[in-house]
Amino acid sequence: MSKRLINYGQGQMGEQPEDNTEKLKSFMENNPDAISIVDLEGKTLQVNAAFEEFFGWTNEELIGMPFPIIPEFLKESVNELHDQIKAGVQKKGFETVRLKKNGQLIDVSISLFNIRDNENEPCALVFVYRDITNQKLAEAALKESEQRYRSIVEMSPEAIFVHRNGIIEYMNPMGAKMLGMDSVEDIIGKSVFQFVHLDSRESVQKRIDIMRDDHQAVGLLEQKFIRLDGQVFYGETLGLPIIYKGQPAIQVFCRDITERKKTEELLCKSNMLSAVGQMAAGIAHEIRNPLTTVKGFLQLLREDPEQKDYLEMMVSEVEKIETLANEFLSLAEPEAKVCEFIQLNDILDSVITLAEFQAILNDVEIIKEYNPDSAASVFGEPNQLKQVFTNVVNNAIEAMPNGGKLHIQLNHEGDSAMIRFIDQGCGISNERMKHLGQPFYSTSEKGTGFGLTVSTKIIHEHNGEIHFSSEVGEGTIVDISLPINESSQ
Repeated sequence: MSKRLINYGQGQMGEQPEDNTEKLKSFMENNPDAISIVDLEGKTLQVNAAFEEFFGWTNEELIGMPFPIIPEFLKESVNELHDQIKAGVQKKGFETVRLKKNGQLIDVSISLFNIRDNENEPCALVFVYRDITNQKLAEAALKESEQRYRSIVEMSPEAIFVHRNGIIEYMNPMGAKMLGMDSVEDIIGKSVFQFVHLDSRESVQKRIDIMRDDHQAVGLLEQKFIRLDGQVFYGETLGLPIIYKGQPAIQVFCRDITERKKTEELLCKSNMLSAVGQMAAGIAHEIRNPLTTVKGFLQLLREDPEQKDYLEMMVSEVEKIETLANEFLSLAEPEAKVCEFIQLNDILDSVITLAEFQAILNDVEIIKEYNPDSAASVFGEPNQLKQVFTNVVNNAIEAMPNGGKLHIQLNHEGDSAMIRFIDQGCGISNERMKHLGQPFYSTSEKGTGFGLTVSTKIIHEHNGEIHFSSEVGEGTIVDISLPINESSQ
């Protein structure tokens, strides 16, 4: 190949030493880049195999021909470039376009230099071409991706900023608006801590340390910030370490949640007010039961003032109201209970006596069914258990407005005392049974459901269980089990 070059170009290049010929041969044949050599007039002297494959012209087609790979619109600038190379200027990595034999324009990187003869005069020009089409496509795709990402960031409804060592280097328009700035330029170069509330500075610093030292992203966290005018607002932020302009940096996303926090606070206050109202209704419901009894006995006293037993009953009911008030207070702040050994039949008898007047008014017959072997005692607080039984009995009587029978059974099963209340009321549907026991859910028009909530709590505090079974139109059964005091068996 080099021999052909020398033979053809002797008139143009002069005689070349043998070692230069070998160097030129090795350079041409072993180089993967396309290489061409032209004379000072721009005619082709030689191309290598890589050139033939790359551009499509063979060496024989090009010998002595003007260089065909230069597009028409670049020929004038190429001539100027050739003049520079002849003068000794070298070009490396010069990017431009060239023409393939099939007419396709391709992106190339060209390195150019001249060959000198024995008299050190330029005698030929060497062009080394490298295909950079894929590189250009990748650069174009990267540029498009960067432009798309920048557009997304610039138009984002959330604040996005980048800082390095705590100094802000980039912020989108929403970030400037969130901090009360007129423009993005007003915030570049400022410290992030200038806008962090004192309450959140420690947590912000810890998150920065994690991202900077451990190279880990940090999740969402509510923090307090300060606008330029000193106004405090709440922000929800997340951050991650990135490379920005060739150096490690931290990117932060921030969303203003001030309005959301205000809404949550209003909702919390609303729920508190609702709970207070429901609690008040629950207290009224629980106190209404003993007040009904007191009212009934007052009516009887009006007819028969000599009945002292009625006065004792009323005093007992008033004491019960006091106990109920204390019980509601204990729901918020439990107090130590004074427990003792209790005979359940005595408690039940007392409850039945108090409920008799209401039962009579509703044409309800209360039937006691105590098992003689169930006289064992339980350990508990008498007034609390009386409150539970009274609540169940009153609910049963209310469930039978047209009259009926209420069976109260007391039995002994294993280590537990079993108290069962069976009424012939309207019953409870399966759907309503699912909610039974939930605070403020009641099957009674006048009830709040809080009585059953309190009752369930009391039974559980006595290590007992309470269960309900019901059938619409047939009635309801309430089963209560309490552990028996072993020493009484």
